[in-house]
Amino acid sequence: MIIAGDSRAYRGVSPEDVTVVLEPNLTALNLGYSSGGFDRAYRSFILSKLEMRGNHKAIVLGITPHSLTPDALENGHFHEILATSKFDQLKTIYLSPISRFFEPRQFTSIKKIFKRSTKSHFERFHSNGWAESDNLKTDSLAAISNYSKVFDNNIIDSSAINDFMNWIDSLSQENIKVVGFRPPSTMQMRSLEDSLSGYNETSIKSLFEAHGGHWLIIKDADYETYDGSHLRPADARRLSKKIGFTLKAITEEALP
Repeated sequence: MIIAGDSRAYRGVSPEDVTVVLEPNLTALNLGYSSGGFDRAYRSFILSKLEMRGNHKAIVLGITPHSLTPDALENGHFHEILATSKFDQLKTIYLSPISRFFEPRQFTSIKKIFKRSTKSHFERFHSNGWAESDNLKTDSLAAISNYSKVFDNNIIDSSAINDFMNWIDSLSQENIKVVGFRPPSTMQMRSLEDSLSGYNETSIKSLFEAHGGHWLIIKDADYETYDGSHLRPADARRLSKKIGFTLKAITEEALP
């Protein structure tokens, strides 16, 4: 099973907490990337890592407003990582300063758990790709100023949505279960993104389901972020279990 998306996905979904509901020994990876978009190269990468045997061929997609914008679809961080040596990847992870909202991330090739922290920020990188993170002091408005500039000349294009939905259809044709959801943030963040990005969740949900995907509705009020954008660890684990129960229901429904 693969989890994919941008920083809200790799900070907000714990593969272990998804699989414990489904099958504890199931292999699951979180392949989210900073500011990631669902371009063709990234989609091919996702498929290349998916285990195609068994009853749990599944891809979980955290679809944020930013992930379908032109800037996100350039996938600068993803392509940078592909072109970077493993040594430089390690150096980036362990030695670079922490930037607040679109930071470098942990790579699933590193088979250990690593902690780092500052006086105000905590991160624990898991080998399955989840970046467990928190701020010691919660500020639900901290990310607002950054995101208010993200969509300048950078709104969602209908052709990008069509291309993405065609991919969802192709996955469904291969009997791959696809679950999509909008990662929770805050009411203020949702309002900001909806007003600036061109993202219409009702429309996205309808198209996603029409192309064979399963859309999971998430209520922002049920989860707490530490910066207005990324989930606190306990909330990420709760969301992950919710995703796991959704996949379990889909799997049981499909069984003869």
